[in-house]
Amino acid sequence: MRVIWAVCGKIQCSIMIKKRLITALFIIQPVLASPLSEGALRLIKIGNEIGSPAVVTNGQSLLLKGMFKFNDLDSAYEASKQARLGSALMGHPPQIAIANKILSKLLKQGYDPAIYDSALYLLDGGGGFAKNELMALKLLEESVEVHANAQSAFIAAVIRNESLVPGTKDMRRIDELITYAVLNKVKGATKYQAQHIDSGRWRSLKVKNWRKWIASQ
Repeated sequence: MRVIWAVCGKIQCSIMIKKRLITALFIIQPVLASPLSEGALRLIKIGNEIGSPAVVTNGQSLLLKGMFKFNDLDSAYEASKQARLGSALMGHPPQIAIANKILSKLLKQGYDPAIYDSALYLLDGGGGFAKNELMALKLLEESVEVHANAQSAFIAAVIRNESLVPGTKDMRRIDELITYAVLNKVKGATKYQAQHIDSGRWRSLKVKNWRKWIASQ
C-alpha cells in the first residue's frame, strides 16, 4: 500500500482502498476445522464431562493420528492446544515446550491460527514466548495480507495506534486496517475506532494482558 500511496492522489487512494476492502469482505469464507479434528475434540469434551480417561485417550489418539498420518494441520493445532492445557483427568501437566514445538512447525507452514496465536503470545510475552511487539505486528499483518484475517487487522491497527512499536504509527495504514476490521464486524473495532482514532484525542489503553483484552471485547 505504501507504493500505491506514493504514486496516486489521496482521493484516488481512498477509493482504491475502499474497493479492495469491500471486495475482500465478499470473498472471505468462514474457516472450518477439519472433520477429523472436530471428532477428536468432541471425544475429548465428552470424556472430560463423563470422567472417562479412555474416551479422552481416544480423542487424543485421533488428534495425533491426524497430525502424523494425515498431516492434518487442524489436528496438529488442536494437539498443541491440548498439550498446552494439560489434563487434570489424565494427570497430565501442561507441556509448554511440546505445544510450542508444534506451533512453530505450523507457523513455518503458514497456518493462520498458529500465526495469530504466536502473535498474541509475543505481544504479551507469555506461553513460553519472549515479549516482542515488533514480531507480533509482523505476524498479524502477515495474517491479514495472506489470510485476510480481520481479527488480526484489528489488533495490528491497535498496536500501531498505541505506538507499541516505535515508528509504526502510520495513520493511513491504521485507517486501512481498522476499516477492514469494522467492515468485517470484528468485536470492539467500531468502538475503538470511535474512541481512540476518530475522536481527535489519543488515549492510551494501558493493556496489561492483550489476550484477555481481546476476549473481553
